Amino acid sequence: MEKILTYIVFTPLLFAFVMGVFRVNIKILRFGAILSSIIVFVLTVTLIAYFDPYQNQIQFERSLPWIASYGIYYHIGVDVLSLVIISMTSLLIPILYIYMWQNSYSGYWYNMMLLQTGVMGAVVSLDLILFYMFWETMLLPVFIMIGRYGHDKNRFNAMKILLMTVFGSMAMLFSILYLGYEYFVVHSYWSFELNNLALLHFDPKTTLWLSAGFMFAFAIKIPLVGFHTWMAPAYSSAPTPALVILSAIMAKLGAYGIWRFGYGLFSETMSYYRPYIIIFAIIGMLYYAIRAMSERDLRRMFAFSSGSHLSVIVLGIIIANIYSWSGSLYFIATHALSSAGIFIMIGLIYRRVGSVDITTLGGIAKVAPKFAFIFAFFALSIVGLPSTGGFVAELLIIIGAFKSNMSLGFVTIFSMITAILYIFYTLQQTIYGPLTPKTQEFGDLTIGEILMLLPLVLLLLVSGIFPSAFIPALEPQLQHMLQIIGGIL
Repeated sequence: MEKILTYIVFTPLLFAFVMGVFRVNIKILRFGAILSSIIVFVLTVTLIAYFDPYQNQIQFERSLPWIASYGIYYHIGVDVLSLVIISMTSLLIPILYIYMWQNSYSGYWYNMMLLQTGVMGAVVSLDLILFYMFWETMLLPVFIMIGRYGHDKNRFNAMKILLMTVFGSMAMLFSILYLGYEYFVVHSYWSFELNNLALLHFDPKTTLWLSAGFMFAFAIKIPLVGFHTWMAPAYSSAPTPALVILSAIMAKLGAYGIWRFGYGLFSETMSYYRPYIIIFAIIGMLYYAIRAMSERDLRRMFAFSSGSHLSVIVLGIIIANIYSWSGSLYFIATHALSSAGIFIMIGLIYRRVGSVDITTLGGIAKVAPKFAFIFAFFALSIVGLPSTGGFVAELLIIIGAFKSNMSLGFVTIFSMITAILYIFYTLQQTIYGPLTPKTQEFGDLTIGEILMLLPLVLLLLVSGIFPSAFIPALEPQLQHMLQIIGGIL
């Protein structure tokens, strides 16, 4: 079992390498890609089965020398934070492969496999250089998929997301290298291990700049308001699988980074600047919701919707009590499911009518009732439809906000109500109303499409109706993390 994380991380890369060396045809490439994703899914289920939520430490840990003379190790492990993202990734990738089954671009499939390795590696890395390597590995496939296979100024938008994320990554790399150097100065040997670097102490000014390097990279990835200019253009240009990865998985890694490295390395700084980060999150919640109301492109509209809800997740992380942390982690999982579902549905709309402009849609419920029902289900689950997991997650964050500050609780509720308004408007414009020339012959969901979407629907319902099957498994380790920083927050 000690090698299971290595298998989860590198299985997609190994399949991609072997198939690339032998230059297999597209049919074999498709089967190889989906086989690799199924293997990773089975390994992840095994990992979940053996994971002990009551053991307050990193599990399945493995450390091997990589560039040992400079203190760089292949050091990986998993806790409840990384386990949630691993689980969502291993579930969504096979579904995306089914969605893109007819895609004949071999480069698209190779990039998806490389992207899966990058995501999995980033969330299990406990050495900061190793984390940075996987963090950058995620960027290249997204850049290629948008730049080569996207649409609507795709090359310009791909370059924009590349430049902004690289700029943030360089800031984080500077902080990582400085931390490693300071560890060498103090101890006379190099180390980039997270636990070792957490023992370093700096003056407040130095700590501020070091933490800013990390926060800058994570703020761009989420993105927090002010760091979001790449988001709507990239979402509107990205092909659907890349779009799902951006919203459902990669954006969550920014929140994961704040959790893992913000509190892991700079907990005192997080405490001091907590009010300012909360203000950023609140502004993001409201700003993104208002921007979503003004959009006519479904991709852009749900891009801003995603930004609003990611700001809610960040708010819960920064509030830092057991309710808000449990809600944020639960929201990471449930929002991944609902945002993946809605963007796949938007992709299916584009396949049918060649447009995602809200003004060209309408009356879909009259000609495609199954499509309309599932589209509405995913859209409403994003804003916390009762009986879905999003409702439970938002409720926990609201409770955490009220526990922290009464005014903060009311602001959180107000922003969530605003989100409901633009979702209702979107449903009215796309699902109901009169038919348009583009939707006259709109085809309903096929059996294959329903089966593809069914796991997402069922998991959202199960997580909403039976939250007691999941949340108690999240809380012990989260409570332990809160106790570690309890003297500060």
